Amino acid sequence: MPFEKPFGSLTGATHLTRFAITQTEKLAEAIESYEPDNLPVPEYLTAGIAQLSKHLQLIQPKEGIPLSLQAGIDAEDILFNNFEVAWFLSAYVYYHNRLLKIFDDDLVVAVDEILACMLRAEEIKALLQPDLIHRSDPITFPAFVAACNATNRQPWIELWRSMQHYGLPNVESQWTTIKTIWNILDDTKALGGTDLNWVTILQGPDEIPLSLPTLYERFCF
Repeated sequence: MPFEKPFGSLTGATHLTRFAITQTEKLAEAIESYEPDNLPVPEYLTAGIAQLSKHLQLIQPKEGIPLSLQAGIDAEDILFNNFEVAWFLSAYVYYHNRLLKIFDDDLVVAVDEILACMLRAEEIKALLQPDLIHRSDPITFPAFVAACNATNRQPWIELWRSMQHYGLPNVESQWTTIKTIWNILDDTKALGGTDLNWVTILQGPDEIPLSLPTLYERFCF
């Protein structure tokens, strides 16, 4: 099942990163259309996956860009850098999840770096604007995708709980969804299952009572 509007607004991502995320979804949707009939995936789609991998390599943020506050560098620039890295890494993780079927343990470094960027961003926003009501909304796509892949959940619990202070319906509903996904993953693992992942859960096979359309009806993404 395609995710037509994956997990919140992509506002704030650079044009090239936004393209990577939406192209990942388009390729995944096209590939999944061949799966019910066990048809081979056309070569142009596998070529598209390879091209998108090259695109991700080309748009990586520059190595060594400052991510922590430093004398002589505007805090707004540092904030932008953290957003840029978080968005890029979320596109990278999403690509691996949707197209390569790689999850969790193999993405720990990227997931941890997204968390670090999100935490730094929220700290800098608080420094620049102590009054929460005047701060920009938190970016949720990176935090959603990364949390769904997290093996160490406690820092993500703390981040998502802190973001509830913004009082935004989409932030609340995405956090509710993450917790639901975690519960299903834990229950499945306790029963001896190992192959389940958050993408499969949101696509809602018959044995799993959760699907993206249902979530859209119940919550506000």
